[in-house]
Amino acid sequence: MRSRWRHAAAVTAVAAVLAGCTASIAGTAGLGPVVPTAALPSPTPGPAGITTPSGRPGVPSSSARAPGSTTESTVSPDGAVGSVGIGDPYYPRSGNGGYEVDHYDIDLTYDPARNALTAVTTVSATVTAGGKLGRFNLDLQPQMQVASVTVDTVAAGFTHSGAELTVTPRVGLAPGRRITVVVTYSGAPAAIGGGTAGMGDGGWYRTPSGGAVAIGEPYSGSAWYPVNEHPSDTATYRVTATVPQKWSVISNGVAQTTGLPAPSGGSKVFRWAQNEPITSYESTIYIDTFSTVTGTTADGKPIVSVFAPGDSAKDRGLAAQTAKILQVLSSHFGTYPFDAAGGIYTNQELSFALETATRPVYANWVDLDTVVHELTHQWFGDDVVIKRWADICLNECFASYGPWLWHQDVDHADLDAEWVAEMAKYAGDASFWASPLVDMGAGNEFTSVYSRGPLAIHALRKQMGEKAFAALLKGWPATFGGRAASFDDLVAYAGRLSGQNLTGFMNAWFRGTVVPPARYLHPGGIGK
Repeated sequence: MRSRWRHAAAVTAVAAVLAGCTASIAGTAGLGPVVPTAALPSPTPGPAGITTPSGRPGVPSSSARAPGSTTESTVSPDGAVGSVGIGDPYYPRSGNGGYEVDHYDIDLTYDPARNALTAVTTVSATVTAGGKLGRFNLDLQPQMQVASVTVDTVAAGFTHSGAELTVTPRVGLAPGRRITVVVTYSGAPAAIGGGTAGMGDGGWYRTPSGGAVAIGEPYSGSAWYPVNEHPSDTATYRVTATVPQKWSVISNGVAQTTGLPAPSGGSKVFRWAQNEPITSYESTIYIDTFSTVTGTTADGKPIVSVFAPGDSAKDRGLAAQTAKILQVLSSHFGTYPFDAAGGIYTNQELSFALETATRPVYANWVDLDTVVHELTHQWFGDDVVIKRWADICLNECFASYGPWLWHQDVDHADLDAEWVAEMAKYAGDASFWASPLVDMGAGNEFTSVYSRGPLAIHALRKQMGEKAFAALLKGWPATFGGRAASFDDLVAYAGRLSGQNLTGFMNAWFRGTVVPPARYLHPGGIGK
């Protein structure tokens, strides 16, 4: 993720030191995921299709709730009750316990004119509970009205209140059992109020042309499908979407054109498959009257980028550099980890860009550094995912260093000189160091990681030495790709590669709330 206002600040700071660079850097409310009050920005006003006083397209507010809870016949749990929430202290009700999802198969029909979605989502999962699992939850926003739930083809009991869909199978589920949960539902998808760090809501956004795009962090998936909504539980995806004839659909991964269901009169069917596991906030769907440009990466993988109606030549120029950007980043991070690449250029006033897997979503203010940042995330955040939100620096600090590497390789920027210049500006600014890069507190995840983050990564580079740091950049995705990692994992891994005890150094640069002490302030002698 890269926020617009953080991006603007970064441009101001980095442009000054990149001399010679060619580019600037269905229930009632109340039981949904709990976000600490301090993390809640003001909800976005305006119903779908209405223009706000600022002139921006309105986004449905999450305060518009369905009139009542959805309940099927009550069934008593035959076994343990899975936890409501996966255990992340920042967002206690985010995700769920007792199982892990392997695959989501989402089959939906959407009418943009009515903002009407009907869908059947099949969730393939594995029971992780230590004993028999008698009840479990999925996250699904209350705008969706659930009609039925089955577990392994047998009708299950369920209640849907707030953003929690509670499922009670007729018979308890044994540990290690593979299960198939089918949820049939419909509704008017909307934004999920809250977001983090003042970046706005996540979920279902309407586009200026009347289409829709699903984006957001930490929440977005639950706006349009039942999900275990925490980044530590990754899964593969298949999205099949039926829309009226004038509209087109793109999602993550690769297009599938054979074996599609026959469309009804006046409609079209699209299918996209994401074959490598990703987190739910990295999933997306974009429905619009967009245009498409295709290409290939250096190793022959398809690049598919789409552009909203009226999008600019600037965005097409940025998309045209996708293959080159990936080639440069691959030289540092190793083989690109997914089957496809590209971008979704919405030409929309959004407060952030997001690293949706294979195909990041960009706002109308996107620039080259934002594209490099989001494509760096394909390794750091999309392939290697975080165990908990307190570890977000593993995603954002490295992604914010991606443009530094780009300018080093393409524009021959002197990164040591840039680091020294940045440190000269901020070493005496207590506010710059006040928010740590790790365990910064809920609502503060997307703040200093963009400014202080790349300085800390470059300091780590100097402390480790070039050879060990290069091994870290490639070895981290190679070692932890496809699974969740913590910041402690990074400390241990960097220590092994460098042959150093890095605990004190990492605490000073990543966990500290003041400028690092003298013993750590000039790693490798830089800036002395």
